[in-house]
Amino acid sequence: MTKPAQLGARGKVVLALVLTTVGGFVDAVGYIALFQVFTANMSGNSIHIGMSLSQRDWSDLLRPFCAVIFYVVGMLVTRIAIEIAGRTGFTRIASFTFALEAVLLVGFAHASPRMHLGQLVQLHSPAYFAFVALLSFAMGVQTATLTNFGALNIYTTFVTGTLTKMTESVTRALFWAWDVLRQSGIGHIVRDAAEQKDVREGMMLALVWLAYVAGAALGAVAKARWELRALYFPVALLAILVILDRFLALDVEEERRQTQS
Repeated sequence: MTKPAQLGARGKVVLALVLTTVGGFVDAVGYIALFQVFTANMSGNSIHIGMSLSQRDWSDLLRPFCAVIFYVVGMLVTRIAIEIAGRTGFTRIASFTFALEAVLLVGFAHASPRMHLGQLVQLHSPAYFAFVALLSFAMGVQTATLTNFGALNIYTTFVTGTLTKMTESVTRALFWAWDVLRQSGIGHIVRDAAEQKDVREGMMLALVWLAYVAGAALGAVAKARWELRALYFPVALLAILVILDRFLALDVEEERRQTQS
């Protein structure tokens, strides 16, 4: 059987930027709509959990804790699906997972149209926790679907690790530039910088961070203008990826190898 065409290096960069924009957008919309609970940034939720523990505010603790649990469940289900797909030879699992994420986002937008005003559900009600679970599960699905983009491992729903890796790459690039400057002069730095591995990786990681920030900014603006209908924007991007996967397979084999390692 002919192996399906794969994305090239530049295509993977664009894919990482698109998914990171989606991650920032959805997390911003969810944070506003769900009364300051993150649906992708589990570091922030973990801080909220710790603060609630210190104050023995058990009811408030449950809100970020629910997000953490269902985010992890979304990742777990997706990783299991990727492993099963690899074992059975199914090469289009990304189509399924991104379509699932899009359906969950549409479901959230339609099921909770006035939740931001507190008119549909009460804080701490079962319906509220269902909405937290829905959006957090969707972000877990995205996080686990694709993390390998060429030589880089990038999680597209949070950027703490991205900033850490960017700093490491920039540090190595600075020492490379210093060594080249001493040996060959600044002309060689200008000439060779675009091909130097750490320079390229640092620039890509910086772009990923900027895409996340831009996504969050767009999400906040769109939420203010269109309320939860703003989620149709990331849904449209995910739909494009589903279609793309039919022609240029979004490689999840590396994801499977990562799960096994």
